[in-house]
Parts: sequence; structure tokens; C-alpha cells
Amino acid sequence: MAERNIMTKHERKYDLYRKQYCSRKLKDSENILEVEDLRVSFDTYAGEVKAVRGVTFHVKKSEILAIVGESGCGKTVTSQTLMKLNPMPPARIISGDIIIDGWDIVKMPEPAMQTIRGNLISMVFQDPMTYLNPTKTVGKQIGEALMVHGKATRKNVYEKVIDILNLVKMPEPERRYRQFPHEFSGGMRQRVIIAIALACSPKILIADEPTTALDVTIQAQILSLIKELREKTGTACILITHDLGVVANMADRVAVMYAGKIIETGTSDEIFYNPKHPYTWGLLESRPRPDHKKTERLMSIEGTPPDLFAPPQYCAFADRCEYAMKICREREPVNTALSPTHQCSCWLLHPDAPGVERRSGSSFALKTSDAGSVTKQASKPEASGTSQEERRGAGGVNSGKK
Repeated sequence: MAERNIMTKHERKYDLYRKQYCSRKLKDSENILEVEDLRVSFDTYAGEVKAVRGVTFHVKKSEILAIVGESGCGKTVTSQTLMKLNPMPPARIISGDIIIDGWDIVKMPEPAMQTIRGNLISMVFQDPMTYLNPTKTVGKQIGEALMVHGKATRKNVYEKVIDILNLVKMPEPERRYRQFPHEFSGGMRQRVIIAIALACSPKILIADEPTTALDVTIQAQILSLIKELREKTGTACILITHDLGVVANMADRVAVMYAGKIIETGTSDEIFYNPKHPYTWGLLESRPRPDHKKTERLMSIEGTPPDLFAPPQYCAFADRCEYAMKICREREPVNTALSPTHQCSCWLLHPDAPGVERRSGSSFALKTSDAGSVTKQASKPEASGTSQEERRGAGGVNSGKK
């Protein structure tokens, strides 16, 4: 009877908050998440750090969106803001909207957020050992997520936890239920984190660099598991990573982030085979390629990201971009729609900008046309023996820099 009262209390609380904060309509019925002009800052002794500066994106139902960029660009801050996991203070949501299946996240207080974390949106963290309690068995930690949200009782929690461990392909789940995190390998601990995240069947799963601390073989298993679980459960996924190899094999769409802004978005094929932003070219060109000669130096993006204590009022990438023009250091670029799914913020896409001409291999060079418009020569045909995997390994068709 007591257990039933606990479940009823949780249900009443969830319904109460749903009536108060779940009234926003999504712009597209196919979307499960919409983020509009999100700005997040951190108040420090040295001043205000503008970590996220006007981020806008969406996630469709059952879609995998990858957010890529170098360390410090705001990927993790953005993802944690979706669940309000950043401590406030020092973090502050300056402006913007976050709508998850009708829930207005920005306006929700902490008690309301506790009812949807793990239930509506969940997260897989980088280092599983950091987030698992070393004093509790794995089974209790998974069961706790179920009982907090009223998805199980003390009588049936064991069976439900075993079902979840089987779902994430944990070997010998009955024995693993009673073991502690230190008795697991790195890959098995990551499976436990995924099991906790999926315990309450969330509609959105955020995977924050889930394979960073794992070896290559285990990485492939974890990524395959996430993709398989997406197909089984229909859960949408936001994949935070800097590994473009992971993106090529998993993502439906890609958002490239730099200095707290999303500078290019598109489908996986558009980003890999037809990138438009010089920063995206640099990311793709900096990857080792199958045709890379031992005597050639691996390409890198020179310079460092801007200081987000005082971010520039012009293009944040201008000081590192070899194609930067005068306008790039005067005004921020406008967002240009190249297709219904492909958008980019770069002055090179302006009709009066010098064109970008593809030369041999995957390198680029600037060329000012007589008319002053953007011109691009047709690329040379690829060798007949080049496979899709090799092209992706080479960073795509138009992915390099001069």
C-alpha cells in the first residue's frame, strides 16, 4: 500500500508540473527538441564568461544529431543546459528558449526539472567511474532511477533492472546486479551508465563523448549499442564529440560549433562532402587520411580560440582563418541557407565575396572573379577505385584548406 502511495504521489507531481510548464508548441511537429537563441554565461571573479552565444538548433524524433567542435567551444555547456545541470550560480541562462516535447525548460524550477530528468531527457557522461557511486551495487543504482520516477516497486524492481541490463547486452546480468562499479571494466561501466540513462525510456538521450576513455574496440561496441538502442526504442540522440570518425558512422545531421556559436549545420553527407565554412574544412583536413604520405605534415588549425571573457564582435574565427577578409573583422557573418538542411555562417558565401576554388586533392584557394561573385571550379573526378570509406577518411570532397 505504501509503495502504491509513492507512485501516486509521483504521478500527481508530474501531472501538476505538466499543466504548468508543458504548454509550448513546437514549430515542427516532427521535432522533439527546439533550441532558439540560447545564451549562457558564467559569473566568475575575473568577469562574465559568455560560454554559449546564441545557439539555435532542433532535433527530430528518433534522430541522431552530432555536435562537433574543439575543446572549450561550448558543446558540453549547451547539452548540460538542456537538463539544467550547470550549477546556478555561477551559470546563468541569459536568454533563449528550450522546448522539449512541449516542456518550457527555461522557466522550470528545480523541483519540476527533477520530474523530467531521466524521464523525458537523460544523459550519458564521459567518465562513467566519476558518476557511479562506488558504495552501491550496480543493480541498486539502476533500480533507484526506476523507483524515483515511479516506474517500479520494490517487488518488481529486480526483474526490470535485469531486463535493462539485457537490453544493453550486459553479460551475466544476474551476477552483475550485485557487483560494485570497481568490479567492472571501462566498457561495462559505460553500459551501466547507458542502462541508467535508458531506464525510464526517455525521449532524448544526450551522449557526451561516451567513448573518450575507452579503447578502439570497446568504442565500436558502445557506439553500435547506442545506434541499436535508438532503432529499438525510437529515442532521439544528441552526440557530443570531437571525433569526426564517430560522426561519419552514426549521425543523421551534424552541427559544427565554435566559440559558443553553431557556425554550420547540415546532414552528415553535406558536412563531409560539401562543407562551406573554413573551420569545418580545417576539422576535416586535420584528420589523418589513408592517402597521407609519411613525409607530409598533418594539417592543423593555427592559433587559438578567442577569449570568451570578451568575445569579438566580428567573426570569431577571423583571426585564425587564412581566407579572412576585411568584413570578417568588422561584422559577424549572417546565416546563409544553402539547402533546406544545410546552413552556414560565413562571409565567403556572400555574393560579393571572393570565390573558393578547389584545386588538386582536397586543398582550397581563393579566387576573385571578374564579377566579384563566388565561383567554384568543378572538382576533378575521383579515381575509380576510391571507396566511400576512403573518401570519408580523407575528409570528404571539399574539406581542406590551402
